[in-house]
Amino acid sequence: MINPDIQYTVILYILCVNMVSFTIFGIDKWKATHARRRIPEITLLTLAALGGSIGAWLGMYVWRHKTKHIKFRLGIPVIIVLQITAFLLMSCKTNATSAHPVLNSNENVGEHSPSVFIVTFDPTVGKEPLLTAIKEYGAEIVYDYKIISGMAIKKPARKSLEETMRHFRSVKGVLSVEYDRVYHLTDPVKPRLEVK
Repeated sequence: MINPDIQYTVILYILCVNMVSFTIFGIDKWKATHARRRIPEITLLTLAALGGSIGAWLGMYVWRHKTKHIKFRLGIPVIIVLQITAFLLMSCKTNATSAHPVLNSNENVGEHSPSVFIVTFDPTVGKEPLLTAIKEYGAEIVYDYKIISGMAIKKPARKSLEETMRHFRSVKGVLSVEYDRVYHLTDPVKPRLEVK
């Protein structure tokens, strides 16, 4: 899922660069008809390549400018096709594995708490959807981490840990749901004494 702020910024950029491109084609046409210093062709093509290809194409035909130049007549449509192809490829779903692994009941996940699990959430979404889900599901917050956007949550007594973890993976803004693993130090750290 794309961050709404990024999505808004990209849409705003595309609109602006296309309006600028369209306008620059009009200005260059005016300069051509009034024997003024022209805008370099590389500038017009660069604006198209930087996302203003639709504005450039519209500018060519609305202002009737550069329509006889092969580099524009073929170049601008090629840029449009390449940009649309890139957009479609970026918006395709992939066969990549989920960020939330599917856990089999017989899978060895190591020693973990039988009733507590760790949830991390997207700070841009906030913790409100998670807090609502905790209350509705009957779970309990064990610890609200301050250094990361996450919480340790205790499952309700009537539910299994796996069932509860599966439920919380579908909550809006949740990035990961993991077991609260127990780690044992096999070689305890011993302080070193400094001798002077």
